[in-house]
Amino acid sequence: GEGWINGGFFVLEPKVLEYIDDDDTSWQAEPLERLAKEGQLMAYRHDGFWQCMDTVRDLHLLQNLWNHGRAPWKVWE
Repeated sequence: GEGWINGGFFVLEPKVLEYIDDDDTSWQAEPLERLAKEGQLMAYRHDGFWQCMDTVRDLHLLQNLWNHGRAPWKVWE
């Protein structure tokens, strides 16, 4: 489907740390929702390549693409 995801990449001001209570704070649930309600979030729509790297399998996939010159994220010469 056509939709947006949170790719997990953020540029933050130090003040955002005030939105995090402790180690048990869920970034997705509490601080992000509050920042959104306060109009403090901006988004960038990236239409290029994206691949998560959450597991060793993901890491190997991305390393393999890079090592074989097939890294779609490499847009520079």
